[in-house]
Amino acid sequence: MTFRETAWRVTARELEGSLEEEKGEGDRAASYLLSPFGARMNRVLLTGTLTPAEPIGRDESQPFWRARLTDPTGAVSVTAGSFQPRAMAQLRSSTAPRPALVVGKVHLYRGRDGVGYVSVRAEGVRFVSESEERAVLGDIVRQTLDRLDLVERVEKEPNVGDDSLVREGAPRPWVRAARESLRRYPTVDRPAFRRELRSAVRRVAGDSGPVAASESPPPGVTVTRSPPAKARLPAPTPGEREEEAVFLDQLDEIAEVSADGYADLKELISRVAEHGLLSDRAEAVLNRLEEEGVVEEPIVGKLRRA
Repeated sequence: MTFRETAWRVTARELEGSLEEEKGEGDRAASYLLSPFGARMNRVLLTGTLTPAEPIGRDESQPFWRARLTDPTGAVSVTAGSFQPRAMAQLRSSTAPRPALVVGKVHLYRGRDGVGYVSVRAEGVRFVSESEERAVLGDIVRQTLDRLDLVERVEKEPNVGDDSLVREGAPRPWVRAARESLRRYPTVDRPAFRRELRSAVRRVAGDSGPVAASESPPPGVTVTRSPPAKARLPAPTPGEREEEAVFLDQLDEIAEVSADGYADLKELISRVAEHGLLSDRAEAVLNRLEEEGVVEEPIVGKLRRA
């Protein structure tokens, strides 16, 4: 039986500092982004001021839009494409910065230079009043502080059992995430991040000043910000369209008959080579389709339509 992953309540700063992944195993297994502060995220919920979206896709037949959500701790890119039609419609509907709630899946993209960019692929976007934004932000801050308390408890008492922590009221997924955060980020300065949350607390308390992203990253965590939105690139050439069609046709054929619904990357590369799309060109097509949100690789070596 499949189930929907819980949406972790997080701040933009926590997302910015989350640069470690955990790849799922087995059929249709989820992948996770691990934060330094006790979150193991597949889906997230966050709130803040959402900017008007801009188109970033190359192909008007495959629209893809990006906005920026800013809370008192930082900012993160929010995207949606034709496979998230309701979320995309909400992004496109806004003509001015507005308070909003966003629920979606986290995505970590690493360029060829190894630099990571975190974004959220929106599943739902809802514009809200400032009072509702503050109420949700308050819940996010409370859960974040509770998770930090748990991480610090596990760090001070490494021999405490999971069952004991659960009996004390800690959700079991939080316990797992706390231990993994300590393992993946052994030197991060968590008390400094706790102090940075004061700006969010002031917002919750009704500080009516404009929401501005903090410019300093959590000490001990290297943060890389998403590049600014680019103007729409020229539409693909006829040759590029033909390459994409070959690639997607073969992907769909493999996924349709596979046991897990995914296309194996090695088999796909072999298949498209038989159609004249050799490895270098196939990689270029794959990178283009991933950047445009058409194809994703939720499991290493396994591809599917996004």
